[in-house]
Amino acid sequence: MGKKEKDILGTSALVWLTVGNMVGSGIMVLTGAAAAKTGYSVWLAFIIATVLGFLGSWPQILAAGTSVLDGGMFSLNSYFGHPVFGGLYLMGTLPEIMGQASVALGIGMYIKTMLPNTDTRIVAVVIAVVFYLCNIRGVSVIAGVQKYMVYILFAGLGIFTVVSLKGLNPEAVNFAGNEFMTHGWKGFIVAVNMLTFSTQSYWASLSFSKYARNPKKSVPKAMVIAFPIIMAIYGLVTLAGVGGVDLQTFAGNTLGDVAKVIFPTWFLYIFIIAAPMMALATTLNGNQSAYSLMIAPAAEEGWLPKVFTKTNRKDMPYVAATLVVLLIILPVIFNWDVDFITANVMLFTNLAGILQYFAMWRMPVKYPELWEKSTFHMKKWKFHLLMLLSFAIRMILLGAAIISLSTKSLIINILVAVILALFCIIRFKMGMVNYKTEQPKREYLDEE
Repeated sequence: MGKKEKDILGTSALVWLTVGNMVGSGIMVLTGAAAAKTGYSVWLAFIIATVLGFLGSWPQILAAGTSVLDGGMFSLNSYFGHPVFGGLYLMGTLPEIMGQASVALGIGMYIKTMLPNTDTRIVAVVIAVVFYLCNIRGVSVIAGVQKYMVYILFAGLGIFTVVSLKGLNPEAVNFAGNEFMTHGWKGFIVAVNMLTFSTQSYWASLSFSKYARNPKKSVPKAMVIAFPIIMAIYGLVTLAGVGGVDLQTFAGNTLGDVAKVIFPTWFLYIFIIAAPMMALATTLNGNQSAYSLMIAPAAEEGWLPKVFTKTNRKDMPYVAATLVVLLIILPVIFNWDVDFITANVMLFTNLAGILQYFAMWRMPVKYPELWEKSTFHMKKWKFHLLMLLSFAIRMILLGAAIISLSTKSLIINILVAVILALFCIIRFKMGMVNYKTEQPKREYLDEE
């Protein structure tokens, strides 16, 4: 039985989901911190970080053009690699979901700047629940909400950029200036590494393959189209931010601090709603839906109880979506230290993320017929060269992340990684995982 037309996502809807998911708190917060490391060249650092994030995500783009992956990154690792790869990725994702509590709290904090008596935790819970209700209403609702929030975000960042660029400080584009790379190449590289945090979220688009029209073309196409849009946003907005004021005002601060200087108070509140709040909201909406769409297929294979596979009449995994929203709001309600939790599984999460490269490396040999029909079919030496480039980028970022850990945190991370890895291996060896070896077949996914 086919899906209703309104419940099938086209390329444009997938682009808005990808862009909205990517442009989040990073552009509002990290740009000032990165400017403290590299000065006016922060806008160039963000552009390079965007390019590196795109190149490092090529396994996901190639996978999207090769197979229909119901469970997104989980399915990529399990289907192309090994079922244990999928289990490991899932275990690393669960604490990541808890990290979304910080995003919800961020929205609450921005509302508190306008309404000082606001309880940020209540706002965070309400926002997360609202997006949960949107998510279980179907992909057309998810995509529609995302599209209009992205429109508002574009308007807010666009006005900020135009106003700031009118008074652009020439030093912001003076490559030979003393404040362009304040700490030389080392500081520039540190800034690039810091900003790549906001440039690697193409993975979320994979989770919507099940609901996409002609997914092996539309999903990777949306990822590729989203790349220059994201690069333009990051480059222009950051240039406007650092060039709209002096470096001392911008470095170590946020775009919100710049907005306080260039906008009157009444418009500042409009900017807060249109830019930082929408940036956080689009990320939360996209991530909540992508995570729930990934959990349901993982439960189907036996990594979680079967109850998480249940769907409603909109074909949305409402039990998985309920788990996701609970993982987000429980840390908020009980005031858990989310930063501590995510910091101590950071190594495992990054290592689990690297499994995609090993999974995709095997794909042309493991599934030659699929690869032959892939949107991105190419000679194997080109494919492997691209995988090596992506893998090298990811390893550099992992190395930088490990260096940033304290000895105590590194030991805890290693212990957590070993325990979770053993859990996944033992569960598989005991025959508790029923993994798939064939693609799902659906009428509405037929290629045009």
